[in-house]
Amino acid sequence: MKTLSLVLSVLISAGSFAFADTRSYCDEIERLDQLQHLTSDQFKNFFIDGTKIDRIVISKDRKKLYALRDDVVLKSYDVAFGSVPYGPKQFEGDHKTPEGIYTIDSKNPESAYYLGLHIDYPNKADRAFAKSKGRSAGGDIMIHGFPNDAAKNAMVSAVHPFYNWTTGCIALTNLEIQQLYTMTKKGTKVEICKMKAPPTQPAPPPETPQPPEDVEQ
Repeated sequence: MKTLSLVLSVLISAGSFAFADTRSYCDEIERLDQLQHLTSDQFKNFFIDGTKIDRIVISKDRKKLYALRDDVVLKSYDVAFGSVPYGPKQFEGDHKTPEGIYTIDSKNPESAYYLGLHIDYPNKADRAFAKSKGRSAGGDIMIHGFPNDAAKNAMVSAVHPFYNWTTGCIALTNLEIQQLYTMTKKGTKVEICKMKAPPTQPAPPPETPQPPEDVEQ
């Protein structure tokens, strides 16, 4: 079986890309579509290889999270955001997901929501803006899975990923966050791309309880 390093070396020799691109994909999200995307078999080999990703790109418009290594898309996932997905997070309790360039600053295997990759929001600019308005910027923003509580897990399972059910975090299924958690190391860059226009929030299925919110943001 080919390891990821061998796959990447083949792509380079074939001219798929020459240098790692340091630009933000949020400036032109369509560039992601032009990158090499691993097949399911190649991704399995990457998982065995144990190499870590170097960038996470999250598109609010597409409701997608992309895991990249050397500008190759290893895997993409459908995700849910805060219940107010339009606009950047600015204050505690605004139920918004941050926008901009951040990093994974810690990993929490004992999060109340299955596995947590903690994002370093708020940064210096976030704190300064909130302070200028006499508010708290909030925090505790993570990429995480479903609630560990069985009843809450069932409610979330009924609406994810179509309904934005968090209070600011980025949510995946438990299987997906398990994959991403394994692939991600502390210091990984996270690009969260802004939403161009307010979305129409789809309604949960009939007689489905509202999903529980994650930790106060």
